[in-house]
Amino acid sequence: MYRHFLVPVGDIGSCIEATGHAVAFAQSMGARVTFLPILYQHAATPHHQDWHAQGVTGDASRACDVRERALELLARAEAAARAQGVPYSSVAASEDTSFDSIVEAAVKSGCDLICVAPGQRLAEAGDVVFAPSDGAGARDLAVLICAADRRPATSRAIGNLLDKHRAIADTLHALLDMVRTARIAGQQPEPISLREAVSRLRDLQKRRHRLKEDARFFPRLRERTSIADAELDELECQRQRDEQLLTELTELTELVERNSEPAVLGGRLEQALSAYAQFTWEYLGREEGVVLPAARRYLRDEDWNDIATAFDATAADSATGTT
Repeated sequence: MYRHFLVPVGDIGSCIEATGHAVAFAQSMGARVTFLPILYQHAATPHHQDWHAQGVTGDASRACDVRERALELLARAEAAARAQGVPYSSVAASEDTSFDSIVEAAVKSGCDLICVAPGQRLAEAGDVVFAPSDGAGARDLAVLICAADRRPATSRAIGNLLDKHRAIADTLHALLDMVRTARIAGQQPEPISLREAVSRLRDLQKRRHRLKEDARFFPRLRERTSIADAELDELECQRQRDEQLLTELTELTELVERNSEPAVLGGRLEQALSAYAQFTWEYLGREEGVVLPAARRYLRDEDWNDIATAFDATAADSATGTT
């Protein structure tokens, strides 16, 4: 049977779901995986204006964004593989995102199976859909199109949660960009913008946790199965670490605002942000790659209906400022 999977990873829901399927399948077969980041077009975010204001070219800002996004995708996928005990490796993102390039990456990595999401589209190739009948067959590579969970309540609930994950990721990238760009320019990050970004990050993390708490997401999964108990325990411990790291970031931004030892503080802040970003990517990856697949498998339709309703209510409260 298949022993080595190539898994293209992306930040859209179908790709995240397919990655979870692929890692679980690899675990069941004793196979290994190689991850390949696929970068979809991202909408322009506010930090791009900051780059231009500080004289950083569009090409440079995009290159930085692409590199950071690829590292994020790999960190999340690798965390899921580690949590499942699946051996893994990764390859760098390529500017060529055609299906032929995916096949080429699989061949170079010695893979015998490519795992993709249904109807998966590649960045920079809006009309290109994975269609393995020609390229893959010529090299004796199999392609597994991972099944998608199309239950309306499940899709709505998980989509709501993944939206929170993306908002956190975008805010973290903006923070990293702000601090690194200031360092390159020999300047301090703008204190007000820095403080607002860290505050937004803390608020987004609180909303994400509240979303799951209001719906009793983890307790419901524990009631249906014990298979994810160890992972849920670990994530709850990591939540405490998350709060500690955010407190440290807040304290550092306050020191920057007082403008004491700017060069030293800038380096400490960048280091702390990088560490927090890595921590967050791994946390999100374990939730997406272990907890969500288990929830899809073991939670019942009535659970998902209740969770989706609770998620919608919590999201509505957040939109209106209700706490």
